[in-house]
Amino acid sequence: MPFQLTISEGREAGKEFVFDQDSVLIGRSTDCDVALFDPGVSRKHCRIFLDGETYSVEDQGSANGTLVNGSPVTTQVLEDSDKLTLGPVTFVFVMMTDEPSTGEEEIPAGAQEGANSTRIVSVDAVKRQRNKGVALAPEGADEEELEELRQGATRHNLRALRPVSGTQSGSRPAVAPQAPPRASGPKAAIERAAPSAPAPRRPPSSTNVPVRARATGPQPAAGGLSAADRARIRRESPGVIASAKLFWADATPAIRSGILGGGAAMVLGIFGLLYWLVLSDGETQHKGEEPAMLGSQPIRDSFGLGPGVTWERADMKVFSWEYTAATKAVVILHYQAQGISKDEVVVSVNGVDVGKVPPDTLASQDRPLELMIPAPNLKKGEPNRIIFDNTKNPPGEEPWVIWNVWVERALLPDLLPEELAQKATESFKRGRKYFDTPDIGARNRYEAWKAFRESWLMLEAHPEPKPDLYFDAQERMKTAQQELDRTCAKLLLEVEGYYNQGNYKAASATLDHVKEYFPEYDQPCATRAENKRSEYGL
Repeated sequence: MPFQLTISEGREAGKEFVFDQDSVLIGRSTDCDVALFDPGVSRKHCRIFLDGETYSVEDQGSANGTLVNGSPVTTQVLEDSDKLTLGPVTFVFVMMTDEPSTGEEEIPAGAQEGANSTRIVSVDAVKRQRNKGVALAPEGADEEELEELRQGATRHNLRALRPVSGTQSGSRPAVAPQAPPRASGPKAAIERAAPSAPAPRRPPSSTNVPVRARATGPQPAAGGLSAADRARIRRESPGVIASAKLFWADATPAIRSGILGGGAAMVLGIFGLLYWLVLSDGETQHKGEEPAMLGSQPIRDSFGLGPGVTWERADMKVFSWEYTAATKAVVILHYQAQGISKDEVVVSVNGVDVGKVPPDTLASQDRPLELMIPAPNLKKGEPNRIIFDNTKNPPGEEPWVIWNVWVERALLPDLLPEELAQKATESFKRGRKYFDTPDIGARNRYEAWKAFRESWLMLEAHPEPKPDLYFDAQERMKTAQQELDRTCAKLLLEVEGYYNQGNYKAASATLDHVKEYFPEYDQPCATRAENKRSEYGL
């Protein structure tokens, strides 16, 4: 029962793979049936397998996850026209009722060999393979670069991807020609592509030969200068300068272009060397003492392993925090993380595991994370040891990064359970009112999130068992946070668009508008807007 995968989004859109086997493995490794040379794809990302009369997809523990029609899945039955997303590439899954075409077509009766028609010859002639293929290999990459891509780590904004040239609206993006992969056994991929039309020949242009005006006196030498001009140059300039002037006068246009190009390259090289020696020296300098104490203000430095990390910590990062509270309080650890796979990084407090860092999503760069630290795990009046421990990968191999780490201490009211439930209900109702009218006021989404959070924290002081409102408030708070994240992304994208157009006044006004949506710094968007303002100088 064959099926077809077609790249619908990303580089090489339109490329097709046809399979007639019961199991197809997709990933970055060449051991896979479809090898995708992109750092956003895990070595073994997902598997499509025959499950009875249908095909299903199963995620193989990939770092970025497998999406079906935009939703992350672990195992999912596939239907016709389902969209399967792996990192930067999206496939369209289609069942095929007939055997895939071999690429051979018979010439219709009466057609001649030299007629103006296009046909595909035998499979051997076009070197098509079946049930195995590659995609997303960078243009011009050699085997060493491909091997680096196979071994590279999966992450989102930690490595810049190669730029893809734009295309006109409605047309497919241009795909660089690639050599077909070697067949390994009888199974090989069928990659369908329309035959490229030959490049049109440029019509010969008429050659206009300039006619030289007749001149009396000495005729010019072969280089274009007369004997009198050469004598004048030697007389007016020192020996080396005169020789240089005569060389330039005698040089052909090709030689002059080469000299100018070489000079420009030399100047750029000098500037690059100066930047590396002088300007970039500040980036490589030690940035003072590494932060190790947590407080109520986020630590902007990043920790972990990979490009752009402020402080390299291949295995773990240890923080200290002193807990003091006169009354009962809830302690919440805030941070952001990226380059994390499932169960890779564990958070421990005073030697006890209290939670795991969630794996990456498409919004990991902007996603704020929270972890409530149980009160029994904290020591009052003395330093507490908080550790982000990378337990899955050997030290120094896979990139990972955490940043914006800080600790919130929320005091809990000393009330009776009935009073706690009543106040929590009032906050919850207020949150629903703001959430149901998000566009009436700019800060309504923020007020909804804050009210749901107050309701949740209020019931945190409620004795066990917790009322159902405790869990409802938690879910509502997460939904409100997602709305805030979407609003922040939309506003900052608008700022970037105005800035790129040179409309700095509109960009600054939009940054001012962000304050209306995010009035407090307990949301990361307020800090991100200030960083944008500083970056753009607005």
